[in-house]
Amino acid sequence: MTSKERFRAAVEHRQVDRIPCDFSATGNMYEILRKHYQFTDYEQVREHFCADLRLAFPVYNKKKLDDYIDSDGLRVEETMYGYRQKWYPTGAECCPMNLDFPWDFADKAEDIVCFDWLRADHFDYDCFKREVDSYRDKAVGIGGPGMYQYSTFMRSAENLYMDMALNPDLAKAIYNKFVDFELEYYERQFIAADGQIDYLLCNDDYGTQISMLFSVPMWREFFKDNTKKMADLAHKYGAYYMQHSCGAIRPIIPELIDCGVDILNPLQKVQGLEPEGLQKDFGGKIAFCGGIDTQWLLPGGSPQEVQEECRRFIDCLGQNGGYILGPSQGLQTDVPIENVEALYNVLR
Repeated sequence: MTSKERFRAAVEHRQVDRIPCDFSATGNMYEILRKHYQFTDYEQVREHFCADLRLAFPVYNKKKLDDYIDSDGLRVEETMYGYRQKWYPTGAECCPMNLDFPWDFADKAEDIVCFDWLRADHFDYDCFKREVDSYRDKAVGIGGPGMYQYSTFMRSAENLYMDMALNPDLAKAIYNKFVDFELEYYERQFIAADGQIDYLLCNDDYGTQISMLFSVPMWREFFKDNTKKMADLAHKYGAYYMQHSCGAIRPIIPELIDCGVDILNPLQKVQGLEPEGLQKDFGGKIAFCGGIDTQWLLPGGSPQEVQEECRRFIDCLGQNGGYILGPSQGLQTDVPIENVEALYNVLR
């Protein structure tokens, strides 16, 4: 099987020649692996670990975005969405923090509707098509932040949560603004790729490590219709819809299935997302991707423990398709290389 065939068979719960796998890592971790194996680029890293999935992105080309070192010696960058972020070192990695929230001025839905914002024609789709073509027989995806994820960067979380409770029209206008953009933006990519896209991925973190961020009725009110629109768009072009959400989101898995979500990612190690329970309650209704713990197991476990956990997930979720092996988050620099090898050696 090619990677594309293997991925599609797994999502459709059919037998595969081997479990398909996803590989994701931070930029620093990619660089560590590249140097360790003496590779020249990151694609060689993905090939080394037999990764079946690839993501392709159009290039933003409306204007040059500011990117500079501030007086504290820290990098500040302007995003295409209009907010600025500052990168803070945490030791081995750097993490961004917002410097501003462009939509914090809004107090009614009309303020958001009239806001002159990012458009789908601000991107280069010819360059995108060349990237898609370069992946040949891989399972090619498109995607990025979802309606909730980036809303929290455009409007501060405390304001957004108060909107959802006390000013729902404003909250809905914010989420709808993102979805209206994304529907056109991703459709342009589907058209440009001419049938080569296998999945659409949207990243929205609806959970903490112990619970949902909001109730199921509130999720249903603010996110269900728009999730269904995104899934319908993927299906229109013969692709699958992959919903990313960190946290303890088991309560909304039936809702996601009802929306037409095909794949759930990344399966953090939290209560309710144990592979045995997922298979018992949702096996055959949705495929799963990820699950190999990056918080404790991969950084601190032994290679044998990593392989045992991989086999547990494969045995529970992948006997008749329905599972894509991968880490529960992008691999960071605290993961020993021997544990990365252990994760993917299960497939070999």
